[in-house]
Amino acid sequence: MPTKQYKDFEKYDGRRYLVALFAVERLKERATAHYISQEIGCTRQEAMRALESAANWYRVEIEKDGSVYKITSWGILNRTKALREISP
Repeated sequence: MPTKQYKDFEKYDGRRYLVALFAVERLKERATAHYISQEIGCTRQEAMRALESAANWYRVEIEKDGSVYKITSWGILNRTKALREISP
């Protein structure tokens, strides 16, 4: 299911963080800063800030193995409802 891009949402909109999280999930073993930023249409720095913010705001647990990111816990988010927020 296609989702919206990072910059489809206003600055400081929490849905930007959701876009980054679902990119990590879709990319799996390719979820590096480079590919995440390409997938969601933003810079690497913006993508990394979005993941950091998701961890802080939503208590999402993200592990980094080498350069690859992986979500180990969705924290306080309900994954299904979160996906609905960013689906067209």
